[in-house]
Amino acid sequence: MRAFLKSLSHTITHFFDSVIALPRQFDRQERRLVIQAVIIGFIVWVIVFALRKAVHELFHVNIHWLEHASTPFLLFVPLLIGALLVATIVKWRSATIHYRDDDGHIHELLDVEGDGLERAISLYFSSEPSFEQSLLGQEGVDVRWELPTLWLTVRKWLATLITLASGGSGGLEASVTLIGESTAAGLFRPRPITDQKFLAPFWNWWRSSNPDDLQTAQLCGIAAAVSTLLGAPFTAAFFAVEVMYRRRPVINKLMYALISALIAFFMTRLVDPDHTAIFSVDNLILPPRDLPYYGAILLMGVLIALVSIYFSRLRNTFDHAFHRITPNLWLRHLLGATITGSIAIIIFYGLPVLANMGWIAADYAHPLALVLGAGEAPIDAALSGDLVIGVALIALFAKMLATLATIGSGGSAGLLVPSIYFGTMVAVIIANLFGLPPMTLIIPAMTASLVAIVNVPLAAILLPVELFSTEYMAPAMVAMVVAYLFAHQSSIYRNQRETFAGREILPGYSARRYRVPAAWTGKSLIDLDIRQQFDVSIIGIIEQFDGAGQLQPHVHLNPDPNEPLTFDDTLVVIGTDEQLQAFGAAVQQEDHVANSAQ
Repeated sequence: MRAFLKSLSHTITHFFDSVIALPRQFDRQERRLVIQAVIIGFIVWVIVFALRKAVHELFHVNIHWLEHASTPFLLFVPLLIGALLVATIVKWRSATIHYRDDDGHIHELLDVEGDGLERAISLYFSSEPSFEQSLLGQEGVDVRWELPTLWLTVRKWLATLITLASGGSGGLEASVTLIGESTAAGLFRPRPITDQKFLAPFWNWWRSSNPDDLQTAQLCGIAAAVSTLLGAPFTAAFFAVEVMYRRRPVINKLMYALISALIAFFMTRLVDPDHTAIFSVDNLILPPRDLPYYGAILLMGVLIALVSIYFSRLRNTFDHAFHRITPNLWLRHLLGATITGSIAIIIFYGLPVLANMGWIAADYAHPLALVLGAGEAPIDAALSGDLVIGVALIALFAKMLATLATIGSGGSAGLLVPSIYFGTMVAVIIANLFGLPPMTLIIPAMTASLVAIVNVPLAAILLPVELFSTEYMAPAMVAMVVAYLFAHQSSIYRNQRETFAGREILPGYSARRYRVPAAWTGKSLIDLDIRQQFDVSIIGIIEQFDGAGQLQPHVHLNPDPNEPLTFDDTLVVIGTDEQLQAFGAAVQQEDHVANSAQ
């Protein structure tokens, strides 16, 4: 007995010693990142939660006033005033971010305007060590500090509030990603410390010059912001990592993003338990398991993919048109507000007329909400089965045009909830045609639309599981696969991870890699006269074999121009994009000729 008690005492002592020593299992960096994730999650939650509440309250006041006003034309008053205020904020100490479209054209985007996620992506990678920073004599996190941080948070917060509260069409989610990123970056930004005795030790522990740590903090800010709005922390964390690293989520960063997302989620549940999730239903209808249902899912996935392609092309058209027709910032914002208001007026008067003519089964009780605002109320109505096929079809195109007008003109709003809105309307149409409860198709449609338009499959598949039920995982996955296969190239956001083939140095200049074609084997750079023909520079050759003929890939910098090239080696080339395009076309032509000869 005495031996047993001694053994038990030893076991208990060992257990408590292990518990006490547990914090020491984490190194200094891990402890700092965990604490930073908690602090960032809380601060971003405060900012985004206040924005969400303010937008919803003011928008409902605005809509209530318009629905009881003497004429709906009064909606132009808040829209135009809001456009002028947003334009003022845009002009107020703005910064520009470069963006390259699918056609290779360079655009200068103002930081506050439009969908904030594109800006957040650019700012996220501004701190990453890269070739262009070396050319400019800049290093890592210092590049991010040259751009606005907390001041951008304030300006984006105000611009988003004014845009959506005044009746602009768009969502909150993409805008708050920029708020979350800028807030997290601002908390990291080095500042002079006057209290050297107490604050300096903490600040020296807190700050980091490692770009990887800064990017972890930025992801935490984005995840916390999205979690505050969606009420789905796992989805938010995966979204933050996936939107930055499209095809290779980084797991170690995901863990810290999840900490911030959970902090924001539990704070929302603590303060506002009745409105934790962005969408909710009183009576959940489980999906059928028969073949006709999955046939409807397949058709819906294809249609959502087509809508995403159409929307992506329209977005480019609207963006170019607004900046070409109205280069003046003030007129551009006013024009966007006027177009958005005009579409709302047409819907307000058009739906009752179509209902009276018998072209649609019924009108919608709140027609202005179909076009103005984020569109969450119509999605809730669709989940409840309150939208008919005619209203859904009209709302799909009206909301699409209004959202493009708001964001294309420079209004501060996002495209994530509108993306779900488009998928919801397609689901309502298919559900009515197949005689299915709309909810059973709308929930998978959320996944399909996020994949087809935003291209975040992991976050998309988690969303219906977190918000509704695991029963929807199978239909959501089917919808996701179909939509992805048909539309994965039409994402509204660029994948800014550098590819193997190229890396942008500065807007208009790149470094790219080209495989040596068979026709150039045995020829030297002098023989090919590449610099004279294409005005590009060969700065290196990636050779596959060493001097002994063994497979040993390595980079040969400053190659000898007289040395013969070897087939399947890779040339590292820098130059303007136009020159590189001509050089790449020549390489492809050589390959084509060689293949034809065979």
